[in-house]
Amino acid sequence: MSTNDHEEHRWLRVYLAGPLFSEAERTFNVRVAESVEEMLSVYLPQRDGGLMSEMVKDGVESHVAACRVFKRDMDAILQADYLIAILDGRAIDEGVAFELGVAFSHAKRCVGLQTDSRRLASWGNNPMITGALEIVFHSVEDLLSWIGNEVSKVTLDVADVDAVEEEKTGLTKTVYAQPIHTCDLSSG
Repeated sequence: MSTNDHEEHRWLRVYLAGPLFSEAERTFNVRVAESVEEMLSVYLPQRDGGLMSEMVKDGVESHVAACRVFKRDMDAILQADYLIAILDGRAIDEGVAFELGVAFSHAKRCVGLQTDSRRLASWGNNPMITGALEIVFHSVEDLLSWIGNEVSKVTLDVADVDAVEEEKTGLTKTVYAQPIHTCDLSSG
């Protein structure tokens, strides 16, 4: 597929969910995002939504920073076509698990990337994680190959995508319910 063919599919959006609390995790996330961005548009929370620790360091009150991160990331999940969940670590990051659940409940296509063989449970990942994923890749290269194949299959009009997803999954894309919490989701 030529570069021009990839450019035509940049309207497809990916939310890249991954742990982001160590320099190694953030570096890996950037590497994956930059590779995927050769084919699709990527929202990387640590880059595009901001890091709460950086906001607090810059003087933003912690509850305000938390609400900003939550709102930005929720908006990005709802706008995404795909979610890639990085599953590395002994147990899956809590934020990744939440983001995956939100994306799955809104009929987003969800795939996993697990390059780390460690698991807390002897049988592997929690079934609520496994059940939400179409497929789990064990290398970045395999993920990129799959994305390339998926991009080459996209022949539908953007207007038809929601109807196809609803028919395939039985789920409709609805706005998430307003939970009881301290974040005002209507403000930036």
